[in-house]
Amino acid sequence: MAEAVTTRRFTPEAGCSRCTTLDMARRHAKAIHDRSAETDARVLIRQHMHRDHGTVLEAGWT
Repeated sequence: MAEAVTTRRFTPEAGCSRCTTLDMARRHAKAIHDRSAETDARVLIRQHMHRDHGTVLEAGWT
């Protein structure tokens, strides 16, 4: 595997339904002030981005 790219910004990968679904879950949780669900979504996004797209989201990513 190629070396991972590091970024502080999450941008869903074009055409990736998992990215889109996780981002919608994160945004919804944030909108209803469900911090637990928002954190869960952020963890899943970070894992997905690293595993499936080779992108490492740095601490504090937005």
